[in-house]
Amino acid sequence: MKTKSLAIALLAVLLAGTVGCYQTYGARYYPHMRNFPPTSPAQVVLLRSEPRRAHIALGEVWIRPRYYMDRYQVESMLKEKAARMGADAVVIVRDKYYREGVVYNYWRGSRAVYERHIVGIAIRYQRGMDRYGR
Repeated sequence: MKTKSLAIALLAVLLAGTVGCYQTYGARYYPHMRNFPPTSPAQVVLLRSEPRRAHIALGEVWIRPRYYMDRYQVESMLKEKAARMGADAVVIVRDKYYREGVVYNYWRGSRAVYERHIVGIAIRYQRGMDRYGR
């Protein structure tokens, strides 16, 4: 009885650790980049190509949107993460669907499951500084 409850507790801890590691969104600073004060998410602009204006790359922001999330929720999460880094804009560099696996349904048969992954580079326009933000 004691080993059974110990096995269940261990399984619960492993499951909680696995679920805790899977993040649906996040941000990562590039090394040796100085920190900037946060900006307003409403002022962060989403771009599909690199701007011509002089800028520095602060880091990456990413999201794995769920099927029920609309475009505005996804954009606001990307803008929010970039604004915390002090970014003026986010350049979307990857927007892909990856095949996660196959799900079998008794009535419909098997079907592939895809997951979307969006990655952007948070940038700050240069205002009298070198390319490393100093």
